[in-house]
This record gives sequence, C-alpha cells and structure tokens, in this order.
Amino acid sequence: MARPLRIEYPGAFYHVFNRGQRQEPIVQDVRDRQRFVSDLGRMAELFGAIVHSYCLMTNHYHLMLETPAANLSRAVQWLNVTYATYHNRRHQCVGHLFQGRFKAILVDADTCLEPLSRYIHLNPVRTGLASYAWDFQWSSCRCFVQPVKAPPWLELNRVLAGFGRSREVAQQRYAAYLMDGDMPDPFDEAVAGSLMGSQTFVQWVKSTFLSKRQTDDEIPDLKKLKTTVPIDTIIHEVADRLRSSPEQILAPRGKQNHTRDVAIYLSRELTGLSCRELGAHFGGISGAAINMRHKAVLRRLRDDRRLARDIKYVRRRVAQT
Repeated sequence: MARPLRIEYPGAFYHVFNRGQRQEPIVQDVRDRQRFVSDLGRMAELFGAIVHSYCLMTNHYHLMLETPAANLSRAVQWLNVTYATYHNRRHQCVGHLFQGRFKAILVDADTCLEPLSRYIHLNPVRTGLASYAWDFQWSSCRCFVQPVKAPPWLELNRVLAGFGRSREVAQQRYAAYLMDGDMPDPFDEAVAGSLMGSQTFVQWVKSTFLSKRQTDDEIPDLKKLKTTVPIDTIIHEVADRLRSSPEQILAPRGKQNHTRDVAIYLSRELTGLSCRELGAHFGGISGAAINMRHKAVLRRLRDDRRLARDIKYVRRRVAQT
C-alpha cells in the first residue's frame, strides 16, 4: 500500500486533511463537532503545534498547521486516534473511522498561507453548506472576520498580517478576499501532491530533505520529487573519483566491480529510473541484481568512511551540473 511522503522540520507549515472511511461522516451531531474541535485544541497544546486555520466538514477536515517541534506525524496521529476512539465508543462502531493515513502538503509560508487559508475557509461555500464562509460555525473563519474571541491555540496574526496593520482593517480586507471569485485554486500549483510554494522553496526542499533520502517504492511521491540526474553524468563522476573509466563501469557482468557497484547505487538513488531500466543500462542485468548491488553498498556505508566520502563527493559534483 502506498504511503504518503512526510517531510518534517522545525517551523514547517502544512495543509493537513483526512476523510472518513468510504467518505462516510466523521461527525454525527453537534456534540461530535464540539469534541473534534476540543481534541484539536488539546493536540495543539500537547504537541506545541500552531493551528492557523481549520474547517470541520461532515466527512472530512482541513487544517493549516505549523510544527515548531517537527512532530507533524505524532501530533496528527494523536488527533485522529483520540477522536476516532471517542467516536467509535459513543456510537458503538468498530473499525477505522478515517480513510487511511492523513494527507499533508508541505507549504511555503512566504507565498501560500493566505490562499491556503482562503481555500480552507471556503469549503462550506463550495459544498453549499453556507452562503458566506463566516456563516459556517465549525471553522476558524469567524475569528478572522468578526470581533469574536479566538481560542488560545488558534493563531490569526500570521495570516491577517498581510491584510492590514490594524485588526479591524485586516479583518475587513480578509472578508473581501474570501469574496473574490477570481482567485486561483492553490492546489493547481502543488508539486507531486506533496509540496506547495515557489520554485525556490521547492528546490530548497528537494536539495535539503530529499536528495539523500533513499528511494522507496511504497512512497511514490518521493520518486516524483527527487531531483533526477542523467545516468551518464553519474557514471562519468564515479569514474573520475574512483580513477576508473566509464567503459570499466559498464563492462559486462563478471567479477566483483566496486566502481560499478558505486555507480549502480548512485544511479538507483538519483536518476529516478526503475531497477529494470537501470539493469538494461548496466549490461542487461536484472532489476533484482540492481537492487541487490544497491543494498550491498548501503550496508557497506555503515562502516566504510572512505566509501561514504566518495559517495558524498559524487553527490555534490552531480548536484552542480
């Protein structure tokens, strides 16, 4: 089963959402809604998470979260399990309440907070539950546009700061922002369903958090996002670093070839090609053989410092091409 990509670091912002199993309701009545919002507040307090916007629909929820402690998975899992336990006990249900793992899109705080907040607050309008976003009781929208007291775990200032210096002016402009029907959907710019932001932000995330992360067939978004490198570039740089030649690296299979194994390992990590495609490039060997050589180098990396230095050097060289 495919797993969602998780990129966690201190101060990261996310759009988090989850649906009911088979898109069935996750709240049955006002008491359930109150309990979910209460659990959301408890999650924020327990894990130090900051809620910048939220909306609780009938069969799903949306959150904009900031995680100063880089603990997104722990926090949201706690929320889901805590609320689901309450819901199933109260309604005498068994089985999963939510539809698999929650989805989290990493968000560029410099460019996406306002449009994401708008998207979250307009959910009831898009589905016909409210004529105006602030009429819907079970979202944070009222706190953004009306003089009502926000709960201590809801942060308004980060979003409203872009709409005016005084709270009154900012709230009026934010309300007008919600009414603007020409605003684009922020998810049109989402990259591989996992990143949302400027090209600079996306490249920073790729190079900082994904370039050295091992590929995983169970996380398809990771393969989509990892910066790909031409295989010929890798082979050339490996040959240069290890005082070999591309011809020796690509020679037909035979005795153990350390340089070839390093090239296979880096090609598996950086090209985005499948094991079968790499096998065809390395003399027609099987995808299983590629995977075996990759794992062999990975095991050696635990203890072989020289190998680690060589691979680090090649990674840095191909990143500059």
